Amino acid sequence: MTENPASGGPTNQPSEEGWGAVVEDMEATAEAYRERGWTTLELHPGDSVLVDSEFRTGLDVLLPGDEYEDLEALADDAAFTDVDVFQAAAGATTYLLVVEKDPDSETAVFVPAYYDTAYSAEKLDAIREADELRLFCRRLNDDYVEFVHENADPFLPDRRDA
Repeated sequence: MTENPASGGPTNQPSEEGWGAVVEDMEATAEAYRERGWTTLELHPGDSVLVDSEFRTGLDVLLPGDEYEDLEALADDAAFTDVDVFQAAAGATTYLLVVEKDPDSETAVFVPAYYDTAYSAEKLDAIREADELRLFCRRLNDDYVEFVHENADPFLPDRRDA
């Protein structure tokens, strides 16, 4: 593969305040899960973007190598069948906190993410048309762990014209 599927992404980055709020929410939510006895993994993506290419369509987050390895090991032992998605918008940026859950083993993976809503109109349309969202948690060498969600609505802006 010669093309980086996440290349050509938006030039703006999430605001420090908005991203900080998502990370704080992740930490507090993960702590609540741990207090209930769940095993948790909090991820800290370096980049997050919607993608629509011949390689993959969905939400692509780039992870540090050590976090990716932890996720890969956890995904080998768990069946993530449930998801909670928390969403907020600030200007043209949509912020997400995705909680991938395996209720049987009481394991949860927390994935904060963001995307530029205005820049991603065609990608959002492709995801809406498929009515499926794939979350790709990857590292630089392009290995990835994929979570597939048959209902894309919780990941998308409420307004179709957003």
